[in-house]
Amino acid sequence: MVFPALRMVPALVVAAALQACTGSEPPVSAGGSRAQASGVGANGPCFSNACADITPLATIPDAENLIFSNDGRLFVSGGRNVYEVLQKPDASFEAKALASEECNFTGLAIARNTLYANCGDGRLWAGPLKTQGMAIAPIFQMEGLGLANGLVDGPDGNSLYLADGPLPGASLPSPKLVKLQLDPQNPLRVLNQSTWLDLAGRFPNGVQRAGRTLLFTDSAPPAFGQLSAVTIRPDGSPSVPLVIGQFNAIPDDFSLVAGGYAVTYFFSGQVVRLGVDGTVAESFDPFTFSTGVSQARAGRPPMFKTTDLLVTEKGLLGEQDSPLGNKLTLVRRKPAGG
Repeated sequence: MVFPALRMVPALVVAAALQACTGSEPPVSAGGSRAQASGVGANGPCFSNACADITPLATIPDAENLIFSNDGRLFVSGGRNVYEVLQKPDASFEAKALASEECNFTGLAIARNTLYANCGDGRLWAGPLKTQGMAIAPIFQMEGLGLANGLVDGPDGNSLYLADGPLPGASLPSPKLVKLQLDPQNPLRVLNQSTWLDLAGRFPNGVQRAGRTLLFTDSAPPAFGQLSAVTIRPDGSPSVPLVIGQFNAIPDDFSLVAGGYAVTYFFSGQVVRLGVDGTVAESFDPFTFSTGVSQARAGRPPMFKTTDLLVTEKGLLGEQDSPLGNKLTLVRRKPAGG
């Protein structure tokens, strides 16, 4: 499908779908982890320097994306590996590598008790969510991609959607949203790959889902950045994409929060909360986080509070060893009056 002209509409168009993902519904499939929204306001994460205690949590070289399982396990991708973040008896945290070889890991998704991870070279890695001896391995080689990036599970539990973009390292851009159809009997087997939505002239990055609505960040000249939504029709085809909101910054990935979206501004080191009307409701100051801030998600018990915010800080592109980025950061809301 060729990407049609985008229409700018109030974000209330997808508010119903977003509300459906605020935690009142069960997950789509056993062991799955939809892009569930989290609370905001006094009972949710802090999105302002005034209310935040910010603490580096773990070293993650080239930190990229993060995802929680339904039972609160935390997984983080980076330029060398995918890690499970574990809490030690002394309450400190460690990152346990899950892949047997290094790869430029990007998007993460969970479906049918399986963790999926994109690598920038087009390989899809996956592994069952075991409590002991968990590991991921390549299960599929994608074709015709510039950079396999943001990843999310489909509403049927038998599909994955990913962004090809924003910019490849060694080839011409081929911007699009890609669909991977999984075997209903075997979550570690990909049946086929297809171009689901052509995004020619655009630079897609992060992908999340609310019900049957896919949301994605991208840059589309002359706008620096925007958040768009597209519905998965009953026949599986995409609707006409709608722009939820625009902002004067280059976005990376994002996550859903009740009443809006937590969006990262890559170069300015900011995390902002967009309301459902597409405007910035709360924001950290520029360079609160390292340049190259890549994603933020609300915490999930038992390791974290729902008022926590976990942030991946990539840092300088291609640099994986300095203290500028390369880490997972915890933002904890200060006590009232603190």
